[in-house]
Amino acid sequence: MFLKFFIYKIEGDSMSPSIINNSFVLIRPFRKKKINRFFIFEHEIYGKLIKKLVHIDSSNHFWFEGEHQSSITKTQVGPVKECDILGQIIFSISKSSIRFHL
Repeated sequence: MFLKFFIYKIEGDSMSPSIINNSFVLIRPFRKKKINRFFIFEHEIYGKLIKKLVHIDSSNHFWFEGEHQSSITKTQVGPVKECDILGQIIFSISKSSIRFHL
């Protein structure tokens, strides 16, 4: 089985301190839906977002939020459908750190 990996550059502080501005992240298609993992998804208003999964509701919608106080709230993001999730962040690299997010 061939897995597709993607690299994105982070712009903004919404995921700080876990993933800082100007970091690069490695994304893979997700298989497991684990709370407190980082994902990238397509949002109809905000475009591509990287946020932490904080809840899966009974309708199988995913709820995300940032880590920094400047981030938009879980309510502003709203429920996200599984088909809009592009992948899970598994690795980030910045000038000051290298982190795995498994």
